[in-house]
Amino acid sequence: MSPKLQAIADQAAKSLLALVTEGEKDILKAWAACVEEAQVQEQKPKLRLTFTITLDLDKDQAEHDLTFGIRHRLSAVASIPDPNQPLLPLDAATDTTLVTIKTAHGSATAPLGAMKAAAKQVRKRAEASPK
Repeated sequence: MSPKLQAIADQAAKSLLALVTEGEKDILKAWAACVEEAQVQEQKPKLRLTFTITLDLDKDQAEHDLTFGIRHRLSAVASIPDPNQPLLPLDAATDTTLVTIKTAHGSATAPLGAMKAAAKQVRKRAEASPK
């Protein structure tokens, strides 16, 4: 390893120890809160400690940051709308409503519920397949 990188790593190791020592009470509080939150959510507890080294090359400085805490994340997945494929007016449709799909190679008719199930299986296979 280059002497410069070795010096940066040694300095970062000392800073990490100092930051953990300085924040010990708060880290342990976050640890306990993480375990409690995981029990409420019926999940495995995971506390993330992130140590970041940011090198400001113009100033020849290294900044060390230690972050920790319970990470909350909300997400939603939606299909990207295609303006060339307007949604069909199926508001009154039920899973037993017959749907016919016509292509240049023929057509297929099935209950809407079966079409939804088939589309779900296709999506799962597509998500599981290696890219």
